[in-house]
Formats: sequence, structure tokens, C-alpha cells
Amino acid sequence: MIAVLIPDLCSRAHTAASAVGLLKQVLRVVGVVGALLLLTGSRVAAHSDFEGSEPADGSVINESLESVVLNFAVPVLGEGASVIAVGVDSGATTEGVVTEITGTSWRASFAPALQGEMVRIAFGFRAEDGHLVEAEVSFDLTAATMTTIDLSTTPPAGDAEDGDDALAGGLSSSTTTTLLATQGESLNDSENVRVEEVLSSSDAFSLNGGVNHVARLMQNVLGFALVGGVFFATYVWRRGDVLPAPRLVGGMAVVLGVASIAEIATIAGQLDISVSDALTHTLGRSALMTLCASLLFVIASASVVTGQVTSRSAFRSLMLVPSLGIVGAPAFDGHAVTKGPRIAHALSDIVHMGSAMIWVGAVLGLALVARVDEESLSEVARRTAKALVGTVVVVALSGIAMTLMILDGLSSLTSSTWGQILIVKLIAVGTAGVIGAVHHWRIVPQLELIGSRRSFRRSLAIECAVLFTVIATSSWLVVAMP
Repeated sequence: MIAVLIPDLCSRAHTAASAVGLLKQVLRVVGVVGALLLLTGSRVAAHSDFEGSEPADGSVINESLESVVLNFAVPVLGEGASVIAVGVDSGATTEGVVTEITGTSWRASFAPALQGEMVRIAFGFRAEDGHLVEAEVSFDLTAATMTTIDLSTTPPAGDAEDGDDALAGGLSSSTTTTLLATQGESLNDSENVRVEEVLSSSDAFSLNGGVNHVARLMQNVLGFALVGGVFFATYVWRRGDVLPAPRLVGGMAVVLGVASIAEIATIAGQLDISVSDALTHTLGRSALMTLCASLLFVIASASVVTGQVTSRSAFRSLMLVPSLGIVGAPAFDGHAVTKGPRIAHALSDIVHMGSAMIWVGAVLGLALVARVDEESLSEVARRTAKALVGTVVVVALSGIAMTLMILDGLSSLTSSTWGQILIVKLIAVGTAGVIGAVHHWRIVPQLELIGSRRSFRRSLAIECAVLFTVIATSSWLVVAMP
């Protein structure tokens, strides 16, 4: 009896010691995060990408307003930019013509010049990382309403007829006419001025926004599943197959390519450029890399299906380029382009995405193993649990590093859309981490029991749903303004 209990007690003691060790690591990470946040918390409040206008917002102007200069904290793009002036009383709208002064300063010119009432000017620009920068300024132009034109006529002597108001004796007649010039009227010919009803900046920019977010979400979900799933099948599952379910992998790669094309098309619509121009535009680089990687995944899967590739080492080499393409694509999009040191942020993004893909692939892979290879489930689950301990830590540390590069201070977590979405993501990641810890220390050691296997499948399904939430929020974080 004692001989039976001693190994069990030793096993429990080892498990408890491992739990205590991981808890200490987690506490160290939390301590480092807290210290870094305290160091950055003294910075000035939330970051705003719009710095102000010339004239300043709320100015009272005694003359007509022909143009407004808009200043930004980050470089913005002229393609697809929208600037619209709206008269508060008349409701007349005039679209501004946008010209670049510098990358962060843009002039919006209006014809005819704005005058005669309170005017609101709404605008929307795309930053270089793709997120929308939109705001509104207003000016009081009621004092600039009266335009006086001196019309002098000197009719020839003797041409005056009875009943005319002309002065006798050939004296010059000076008539002063006062005109009220408002938006949509011309002093000479009202048909010379065309006032258009245009979409508001929000409507114009959100026209393709929904499709863009869905396409980006599909790319993230399928990219995570492909890269993480292939890594799991090759290095963790270790089946004799070169690639389990190669047709499924090929089908997912095809859908990934379609999603990439859809995002490129929406970028073209948002910037009002052709699809071919969007392929080479800075905002289209990430989607283009994903598209090329998906094509390589299709070729690799087809090579396995047709038997052209039969060696595991050859398959690994074939998978390397498309996997790196999908992992590295986010480094050419989003805040990795505009926030923090460029190289440091890009490397952190690549490490973060690669580690997160391994995590997602492991969870999806375990769900597949639990259905098609129950005999190997216990051993595969143990290998996976050991590998994920370090992977989750890397995901957390790289995520913290990128957050510190983006945030201007703790207040941004609650005062910006980006910060609020980040809080949702952190909660989801923490939940997934807790589920993974339960797998590692409680369920995996007992997988030989039938009841534990049912609990394992159920908790895997929950973790999959939580990780999908993480991927979905990450898709929104890329284009949200911090």
C-alpha cells in the first residue's frame, strides 16, 4: 500500500511544485508590467492624432473663409480624404479640395469661400497605418455676410428718356448696391457656383468599413489556423503523414486568398483608387503578403495530395516561406508602422503573432486529435501543455511591449476605442490562459479516464471560443485609433 502511495504522493508533490513555480513566474511578469505601466503613466493624457486647425476651432472670423489648414500628429494620406463644410442655418454643404502642405499638414480649400453663418467642417483622413482619423471644427462667420459692390454708370448726355431716374445734364450717376453673399450664390451668376450634397465623412469612410473588418477577421482566423495547425501537426502531433488533412489545408488557404483580395478591394474603395494601385499601396502591403502566402499554401497542399512531396523534411522547407509570410504580414500594417521604434515594434509584432499562432494551432490541433486519434491524445496533450507554458509567456511579454509602444498613458485604456478593445482582449487572453492552466495541471494528467476526456473536449471548445474572441478584437485593434 505504501509502495503504491509513495509514487502518487511524489507525483502530486511534483505537480504542486510546478504550479508554485509557474505562479512565481506569473507574479514576476505582473510585477514587471505594473512597474512599466507606472513609469509610463505620468505621460500626458490620451494621444490624439488631430492636433488642430488654422484658424483655430471656434474662431470668430470677420471675412470670408477660403481655406482651412488641418494639422495632424501622424502622417496621413490624401487618397480618399474627405473634407466637408456644412452651414448650420442653411444646411448647405460644400466639399473642400485637399492639397498637401507636409505629411502632417493639409489644406482644404472651398469655392465659393465660406461666409454668412456658423459653419461646421467635418473631415476624415487615413493614417499611414490604415486607421481613420476624423474630427470636426467650427467657425463663426456671421460677421462676414455683407459684400458691398460699387456700380457706377455714366450714361451719355441726351440719352435719358422721360421716366428714367438718370440725372440730367450728363452728370455721373453712382448707384451703390448691397448684396448678401451666401453659400450657393454668386455675385455675378448664380449658375457659376455648384454646391453639392455629399456624404458625410463618416458615411464615406464607413462605406467599405464593414467588409474590410470581416475580410481582415477572416484573414486572421485562417492565418492563425493554417500556420499554427501546420506547426502542431509537424512538431507536436508527429504522425506518420506528411500533412494530415492536406485538402482541408488547401481549402482554408483558398478562402484566405479570397479574404485578402476582398481587403485589397475595400482599400481601393476607401482610398478611391484602382485595385491595381491598391496592390502596391502602403495600406495594401499586408494583404498582398497574405495573398502570396495563401497561394504558396495551396501549392504546398496540392503537392502533398498529388504525391509530389513525400518527405517530411521537404514539406517543412516548403511550408517555411508561406508561414513566415503570414506571420510577418502584420508588421507591415497597423500601429507597427507608425507607433514606437519601427524595427523594435515590427519584431515584437512578429514574435507576438508567431507565438499566438502556435497557441491557437495547438488548441485546434488537440480538438482534432481528440476526435480522430484518441490513442495518442494523452501523449500529444502532455507535449502540447509543456510547449504552451513558454509560448503563453512570450505572447504576454511581446503584447506588453507593443502596448507600451502604442499607449501614451494609462488614461488611453479608458478614453480611447483602442484602449477599450484592448481591455476586452486582455480579459479574453487571461481567460484562455486560465483554461490552459487547468488543462496542464488538472485535466491532462487524468486523460486516461473517460470522464476526464469529456471534460477535456468541453474545455477545449470553450478555449477555442475565447481565442476566437481574442483574434476578433485583435482585428479591430489594428485599425482603431489609440
